[in-house]
Amino acid sequence: MKLKVGIVGGAFAATLHAQGWLKTNRAEIVAMAAPSKATRDSFSTTFNCKAYETAQEMIANEKLDVISLTLPNLYHKELTLLAASKGIHIVCEKPLAINLSDAKEMVEVTNKAGVKLLYAEQLIYAPRYQKVKELIDNKSFGQIVHINHRERHGGPHAKWFRDKSLSGGGVTMDMAIHGIGLISYLLKPAKITHVYARIITVDKSSEVDDHCLITLEFDNNVLATVDASWVAPGGVDDVLEVLGTKGYVRADLARGQTIDLYTLTGADYTAEKVEVDKGWLKISHDEARVWGWFDEIEHFTQVLLDNHTPITTGEDGYHALKIVMAAYESAQSNKRVTIN
Repeated sequence: MKLKVGIVGGAFAATLHAQGWLKTNRAEIVAMAAPSKATRDSFSTTFNCKAYETAQEMIANEKLDVISLTLPNLYHKELTLLAASKGIHIVCEKPLAINLSDAKEMVEVTNKAGVKLLYAEQLIYAPRYQKVKELIDNKSFGQIVHINHRERHGGPHAKWFRDKSLSGGGVTMDMAIHGIGLISYLLKPAKITHVYARIITVDKSSEVDDHCLITLEFDNNVLATVDASWVAPGGVDDVLEVLGTKGYVRADLARGQTIDLYTLTGADYTAEKVEVDKGWLKISHDEARVWGWFDEIEHFTQVLLDNHTPITTGEDGYHALKIVMAAYESAQSNKRVTIN
């Protein structure tokens, strides 16, 4: 059996989702939906699928097992609820929604409908970051003291990211949410207790934030920082650092071919060799694997066909968004926010 997949959107993330589904050899792209005729024509030709102007038309006319939502954040809730009503599973790009009430409703409705809401946070699935998770779980660093995630580039590849009505927010909503989700995953079952953030808008012509620094406090006494920016020239910068009482690791997704691991015994680890210096908009298949998109879709395929437990759920998406909203609250009030 192959999963019948519908893709909503036809740009950067949609292409990576489609490539990922096909790469599993356990799914077929049946249809896609996008408002732009040029996008529909290009995407449907590339992936040999039907094309619709709206997701509503696609869902009404196709027998789908799962849809990938890669469109502006505003529409995640509407299409999730529609898909759930038809018994269709959902893979939803981050953030889950533009506000917590929508995200909560998405989780509740999909749970009640018995369909899976799979939260697409691809950094969690990146092979190098999975290796760091393994090292943490094996207590390779002793007691964890601090984790930092840094993600920067020169700005989003689509105009809607800077339209608050469509995106819900700027770089904090778009990129800091990566670090929040990743660090929460690495430290499970520890919980975030407090958030403090400084969030600014460097480009004064923009209505959303474009640079932020967030401090997270966990109930196991670990401190974490998330550094995200849209105002960094020179391509993508994506680095994870973990400091413990017995070691330190630095994993760089965008440059180099190794994970640097320093312990009291002097060990190191070399990751699989991959070509990664391709630039923000020209991701290759190997590079996409480094960033986690293909591994993420492979995992979701196993979840749906083999009844596996997903690593990232709608609940995880809700939690990450909750911390993002707390960061905005903290930045506005200039106060540390308690997470209940």
